[in-house]
Amino acid sequence: MKKEVSGAAAEVGKSVCLAAVVTLAAVLLFALVIKLFAVPSAVIMPVNQVIKVLAVFCGCFFCLRPERAALKGAIVGACAGVLTYFLFAVIAGEISFGWGNVLDFLLGALAGFLSGALCTLVRGK
Repeated sequence: MKKEVSGAAAEVGKSVCLAAVVTLAAVLLFALVIKLFAVPSAVIMPVNQVIKVLAVFCGCFFCLRPERAALKGAIVGACAGVLTYFLFAVIAGEISFGWGNVLDFLLGALAGFLSGALCTLVRGK
């Protein structure tokens, strides 16, 4: 049982790290696009949300095994949301927390849950 728990924790940890790296890379690439082209400010928030959801999906798809993948995916999504929040807060040099952040973490958990369930369906048991 202990080995199974540590294996699941390793899967979740790898997934969170991969999701955070993909999020950082995609957001930096999107920032370059914003800098080069006239992108309306109304587009920035939805694109950032799509980037986060896709990053969580990548983390779940490439690192989680099908056993309880939906639960592990929800944990990955929430943890990846928290980790990327703190990474971007460090980059920005300020921490401001509000209900928008809580909703962002819940969206991450939902995206992780759905990604884990989808990975189970695609890979099978």
